[in-house]
Amino acid sequence: MRIATLANASVVHTRRWVEHVRARGHDVRLWSLERGPAALGAAPLPAPPLPGALRYPLAVPALRAAFAAFRPEIVDAHYVPNYGLMGALSGARPLVVSAWGSDLLIAARQNPLQRARARFVLSRADRVLADSGNLAAAARALGAPESRVLEIPWGVDPARFQRGAERERGLLLSTRMHEAIYDLPTLIHAAATVLAARPETRLVLAGDGSRRHDLESLAARVLPPGRFEFTGRLEPDALAAWLGRAGIYLSASRSDSTSVSLLEAMAAGAVPVVSDLEGNREWVRDGDGARLFPVGDSARCRLAIEAALADPAWCDAARARNAAVIEARGSWPRNLARIEELFQTLIRAGRT
Repeated sequence: MRIATLANASVVHTRRWVEHVRARGHDVRLWSLERGPAALGAAPLPAPPLPGALRYPLAVPALRAAFAAFRPEIVDAHYVPNYGLMGALSGARPLVVSAWGSDLLIAARQNPLQRARARFVLSRADRVLADSGNLAAAARALGAPESRVLEIPWGVDPARFQRGAERERGLLLSTRMHEAIYDLPTLIHAAATVLAARPETRLVLAGDGSRRHDLESLAARVLPPGRFEFTGRLEPDALAAWLGRAGIYLSASRSDSTSVSLLEAMAAGAVPVVSDLEGNREWVRDGDGARLFPVGDSARCRLAIEAALADPAWCDAARARNAAVIEARGSWPRNLARIEELFQTLIRAGRT
């Protein structure tokens, strides 16, 4: 297949997707307004210093010219109000648009312009992919026809995310980006009390982002010296190794559809202590594979961490349960094969 992918080249999910589909033998060209790793080979689009509401539509003429040369058999656009919009305006068909969560769960609900753009895109896409039930419902509420919405989580690579040989039960690990939506201060404040009471525990925060400096300053003020670490952004193998030995995985996200970070933790055996979101409850429940706490509640987060640490037998059962769930419906190769089959079906239908 000749696949034209439109997505943010700087985001790891784009890299995973493009590399996987190329490895399957397809000709995948990536167009992006954002810079990504050179090895990804993204074709740049004009990105003048204008608001996003203008930058993405203004890049469409250049995209149409590129499509005329490439002649894609299918357009694969990621994130509804920007690259989905570009795909819809390009006129190329068939068009598959993947929602990523915050585009429909946050932006389209809070911003009238984003909502209008999302409605325009969703009404014109041949298929809309959502990785969770709540995201699929949001797409339908914004006008996507029922028959065109498919719920397929991306999942995780079981060959990479596996349980490690040794488990450090006192290792509390966050792998979320350092942005406001992931509410890392709630985790740091919760961990402060846990670390003070339990000398065997430590907190590791992987990832990076615009809030990193503030988070490092907060950690230095409230956490015991020498008991926390900021690793920065990790390559996939290093990330998998950390999760493979962590006792507890932490996430205080304020919004999520299916969190790939959660699935990675489940596959690698780090017991989730996560915020009580609909997207998380599609995979774990409080006491059933995870401990949940209300969004933004550091005191309840602390209690959830303590409950997990105090019950090693329950943690072992949660790990076994979560591994079975990932095997049943969270496998990256199987779920991506479903998307590949969808692309082939749409291409065949377009030829008849």
